Formats: sequence, C-alpha cells, structure tokens
Amino acid sequence: MNKGKGDFGPLSYCKNNQIIVLFSGMRDIGLNNIMFKENKYTKYYTLITNRAKNRSLTEYTERHHIIPQSMGGSNDKDNLVDLTAREHFICHWLLVKMTEGDARGKMIYALRGMNANNEYQERYSSYITARVYEKYRIEHSKVHSETMKGRTPVNKGRAMSDEQKALLRERAKANHASGNIYSSESQQKRIAKVTGLKRTGETKLKLSKALKGKPKGPMSEEQKLKRSITMTGQKKKQGHADNVRNAVLGNVSINKDGVEKKVKRDTLDQWLSEGWQLGGRKRK
Repeated sequence: MNKGKGDFGPLSYCKNNQIIVLFSGMRDIGLNNIMFKENKYTKYYTLITNRAKNRSLTEYTERHHIIPQSMGGSNDKDNLVDLTAREHFICHWLLVKMTEGDARGKMIYALRGMNANNEYQERYSSYITARVYEKYRIEHSKVHSETMKGRTPVNKGRAMSDEQKALLRERAKANHASGNIYSSESQQKRIAKVTGLKRTGETKLKLSKALKGKPKGPMSEEQKLKRSITMTGQKKKQGHADNVRNAVLGNVSINKDGVEKKVKRDTLDQWLSEGWQLGGRKRK
C-alpha cells in the first residue's frame, strides 16, 4: 500500500487499474458521490484497516469490506481485511461517525447487524457495545421507517404455508420450554398495544371456531399450584373486585359431564344445544 501525504498515509486499493483513495492526509474523499467526512474517526478507521492489511492472525477473525458493499465496495482481495471481533465492531461504529445522509443510514443498518449472532460467530460484546446499540436503536428505527415508507411488504397478501406455521409453532414451544420467552419490556409493549381494544364479532367467531372441540374445564392441580405461587404476595389492584363482579354480571351457570362454567346469557342457547345443562355441577 502506497504512502501518501499526511500523518496516516492513504487507505487505497486498485479497481479496474484505477487507484481509489479513501483517505489521504486531511482531505474529504468520495466514492460514487458518497462522501466520508474529514474527521478523527476516518483517521482511526484508516489506521485499523491499514494495520490489518500487513499482518496475519491465528485467532478468531471476521472478514470486513474496507469500502462497504452498500457504498460500492467490491469483494476484491484488496478491499477485504481480516479483523478481530472487537476491531470489526469498532470499524462499523466508526463508519457511522464517518458518514452522513443516506450513507449514514446504511452504516447504522450495518452496525445493528453486528449484534446478530449464530453458532459460527463470536461477536464482540461488552457494556460498551450494549450502550452503542441502544444509542442508535431509535435512529435505526427512523431510518428503517423512512426506507420502507411507500413500499409494499413482500409478504403482504401471501398466505403462510402449513409448513411455515408448523415451524413457528415448534419455535414458540422450544422458546417456552427453554424459558427464552418475551422480555418484560416486550410483554409490556404487547399489553399496551391491545389494552382497551375490543374484539370484533368476526374475531370472536374465529376464536370460537378455533377452540371448538378442544378440552375445556377446571385447571389441573399443577396449574393451580403454579398460579398460586405466582400470585402469592401480590396485592389486588384497586377496583379488582368491581372488575370481577362486572365481568360475571348476568352470567349463567351451566354444567356438563362434571364440568361447570359460566357463560353469557346471549350465548346460552348455543351451549344448551351442545348438551350443556342449566345450573352448576353437583358437589359431592
């Protein structure tokens, strides 16, 4: 790599017999009309990637595009370097600070992608990375919203296949079995989203059909114990008694095969037609 003017030398590579310079001295540079800002972060980026060009590592590394692909960078050997997981995170953090406009939006996308993980990766993670991801989370959501505005979702109007449904069910079961369920923050968001919403008649009918034929009845002893442990020590919210009273007001007791339930009066005829009888079940 050639030395250039300035303290840090250029960051450059050859493409189609033409030298493309990323940074030389204190000059702004451009690639396909996308500018890198002239600041200390560009210097740091140059230092890290230049150093990576002239070394070999035996530890775990991650492949990095010096010029990001979303900004026109290629898969040419001269545009690729192997970085440690920590260096890779830092470089993507620096790229956010080196760019502006649409390019910055793309770099925020890339930085958020550094949080993705799988069995083949050993992503760098610390209290610093957590703070960085949180800092750019809101900006990322705004960028994503603007990017998707006016676009038709690829899955809109497409029915989910039985295979996809089965896969989602299995994943949900596995998550619950392992305890990897929604965080308390996610649960609160889901609750806030549906609080106060009224189910339409169509929705109620769908739920009724989906549950038809499935066993209903009193909780098992295991369920009762679990609920008892969960609720022990928790104070009832103000107005709880009134809410319960209003919820069952006008309900009618019915029973069938030793099972008792309370139903709304306007649905009583339907239950009676299915073999249920008026009144509670007989106690021993």
